[in-house]
Amino acid sequence: MDYFFGFKSVISQPEAEPSPADTVLRLVERVTSSTLLEDRRDACRAIKALSKKYRLEVGAHGLDALIAVLISDPDLETSSFVLETLCNVTSSEVFDEEGVGAPVGEQFTEIFLKKSENVISVITLLDEYDFHVRLPAIRLLMNLLNNKSKEMQEIILACPMGVAKLIDILSDSRDFVRNEALLLLIQLTKSNANIQNIIAYERGFDQLFKVVASEGYSDGGIVVDDSLQLMLNLLKRNASNQTVFREESCMKEITPFFRSCQPSESDPGHSWSTQKISNVHSMLQVVRTLVSPANATQVVSPAQKNVYGCGLLSELCALLMSPGVPADILSEIICTVGESIRGCRRNQEFFGQVMASSSPPRTALIVLLMSMVNEKQPVPLRAAVLYCFECFLYKNDVSQGQIIQALLPTSTEAMQNISAGQLLCGGLFSTDCLSHWLSSVALSHALVGNVNNKELLLRVHLAIAKDVAPVSLLQQAFNILQMGGKLQTRLGILTLLSTWLADSPNSVAQFLKLPNAVAFLTALVASNEHDDQEVLVQSLCAFLLGLCVVYNNDSNSNFSKESLCQLITKRIGVETFVDKLAEIAKHEVYSKALKHPQIRINTAADIQFDHEFCRLYKALESVIAKAVAPPTSPKGAESPSESELKAVSKYKDVIREQDGQIQHLRQRLAALEGDHIAAQSKIEELNVNLHHLQDQNTLLKAQRNNNVIIDESEPSSQSESSTEKLMKQLEALRLDNERLQGQLEQQQSAKDLGMPVNGGVGLAVEFASTQSASIMDSFTTHEDVQVCSFFRPESSANTMDLELKTVRSRLDAMEAELAETKRCLSVSIAENAELKEEIDRLKKDQEDLLVLLADQDGKVQKYKDRLKTLGQTVSEDEDEELDDLGEDDEEFSS
Repeated sequence: MDYFFGFKSVISQPEAEPSPADTVLRLVERVTSSTLLEDRRDACRAIKALSKKYRLEVGAHGLDALIAVLISDPDLETSSFVLETLCNVTSSEVFDEEGVGAPVGEQFTEIFLKKSENVISVITLLDEYDFHVRLPAIRLLMNLLNNKSKEMQEIILACPMGVAKLIDILSDSRDFVRNEALLLLIQLTKSNANIQNIIAYERGFDQLFKVVASEGYSDGGIVVDDSLQLMLNLLKRNASNQTVFREESCMKEITPFFRSCQPSESDPGHSWSTQKISNVHSMLQVVRTLVSPANATQVVSPAQKNVYGCGLLSELCALLMSPGVPADILSEIICTVGESIRGCRRNQEFFGQVMASSSPPRTALIVLLMSMVNEKQPVPLRAAVLYCFECFLYKNDVSQGQIIQALLPTSTEAMQNISAGQLLCGGLFSTDCLSHWLSSVALSHALVGNVNNKELLLRVHLAIAKDVAPVSLLQQAFNILQMGGKLQTRLGILTLLSTWLADSPNSVAQFLKLPNAVAFLTALVASNEHDDQEVLVQSLCAFLLGLCVVYNNDSNSNFSKESLCQLITKRIGVETFVDKLAEIAKHEVYSKALKHPQIRINTAADIQFDHEFCRLYKALESVIAKAVAPPTSPKGAESPSESELKAVSKYKDVIREQDGQIQHLRQRLAALEGDHIAAQSKIEELNVNLHHLQDQNTLLKAQRNNNVIIDESEPSSQSESSTEKLMKQLEALRLDNERLQGQLEQQQSAKDLGMPVNGGVGLAVEFASTQSASIMDSFTTHEDVQVCSFFRPESSANTMDLELKTVRSRLDAMEAELAETKRCLSVSIAENAELKEEIDRLKKDQEDLLVLLADQDGKVQKYKDRLKTLGQTVSEDEDEELDDLGEDDEEFSS
């Protein structure tokens, strides 16, 4: 009974569940050891199921095995399981299944990228059309890019046809696969010009425009926005891709996009969804990237011509005048049109003739300016209109002249039609400070680089009220400045006046005639206000006052250039004036405005400086500072004593003596270097001769064994082929000699036995003489080798010993000569090192003396200037001696 109860207790105990790590280890072992495809596939499927909840265990124990399966296993279903598992392991997000914990995707990504073959194997799987393989492969590459973008970009660049395979996926008919490829390419092209260029050269723009067209242009979904974002990545700050875009006629593909934005007859309201606003904004950014002023002129000019030639500018202007366009999109369209016409005369003329659908008919430019001076319009829209107006007048002297001429009406009809100049002058009398600034800056752009317009504007008079006599525009602008007001009003008026007076002496003369003009500016600059806003106003007033000095034609005797400089020195102080003048450059708004012509603002308070004014200030700031600051006079000093002059003369003699020593040592050093080079060449020549004699000695030893004597007195000069031929003949001779010796021994033994030997000996002698004659004939063609004859072994050995002794004696003599040459060379090198040390010491002493001499020469010059300032005369001898000292100093320095 106890046995049965014990057995029952044993079988009723529950077995312990394996840990997740043990489970993963068992599955990994099945993956690596199973020979059946089904077993490996089931194990990979099970690992994939565990990869979200137990990502750390799967990555730590199974990453290497999964990579091996990915590279070697051809089964697509198994590869899909492995790819999905790797996606989960390398993901940067935290899954709900795994709970709270630090993401480990970046660490596993780093392990995966240690071998570039891993990434290449994933890219290779993109060739498979099965979406169960292609889709997880794209997502895995996306995870790797998000975690380690730089390393992934380098690996993909090194992979053959890696980028091309990614571009081919854009033509995949399955939208979900194509969209994932779009996101991957957006991430891949960030900050990598090489990948951007490859995509452009692989006709990536055509693929993207096909995607945009298939999705419905501006009415498409987020895929259109993604395609345009990828296009922006390819074009931004990449001049070569912009050229490819233009040469492939991609600009004409943009025109249908904006044509689809036009309201239809059935839907005049033409509602704009959030996605459509985003799509249109992205496409406008693409156009602006091509025509941005930040690009080189050789890139912008052809792009502007294409914008006009393909009808894109016409579509943009039509959309600009369309009703129902959102304000932020309208602002972006205005800026895009402005950059499309900036500096391009044909595009500027086209835009100037665009008419708005209004009653009475007005041009689009007038309608835009009316919006700019309307304080009810959004601030970004008003700033965009100003930017477009600046682009319209940029390098357009014809339109600049028309705006100024319109302020001088010659007929009643001209006065009835409102002009751009009248709108801008009317903005000066608005109660809105932003209108003051916008109108002043816009009017100043009609004067940039046009002196004739500045003088014409002096003739413009404005009637403030019916009962008040008209006053000049210059007087009215100064009156607004005198009244104070808000910061933007004063900055705008000062910007207009500065642009007006720059490079226009007549305008400066008229300004100086205004009552209290100079006194007002002087008082503002001399004030001690420390408020940031007042400091800016003081700095601009200093700049305006400086322009009155630089461009003063001295027509006004009360305020000539000299008198203005004296006034600044007495009332303000030169240092204070220069400090106030430099305050503009220290301001952050100045730096932003100087970088780009467009004013990027969010609120009205952000507007303070204009780009063209900042350029003018940068060009003239140093000119004004030099014109106002008087030349500095030398400070006085005591007259030099005779002892100091004698010391200077003594130092000069010492320097001359050391200079001569240095020249002598340099010549000696050059001679020693020549001797050193000659000794080196002699050593090389002796080494060559030594090697040559050693080779000849070796040859003689070989010839001694063959009983052949080679005359050593003549140097060897045969070619390689002749030497080989000679050696072969010597070998044949040695064999014949041995054979003849054998025959002689046989004959001798036969003679001892009493056998006849005459016939054999005669034949052997005859053969030996024949061979000797033939070899003698063949050897006489060589100048360096002479075969004497066959001798008896004793005579041959004695002769060879004699030749060897001669060669060895010559070798000993040459070795002794080589040792002597090396000893001389070592002595020369030691002397050379000593001379260099002496030269360095003399140079150091000379530099110290030069410093003392320069100091003393400066004192002498001060003494000389002081004597002249005090009215004392310097004797000719002393003057000549001082001049000689200066000349010697210059001669020594050279």
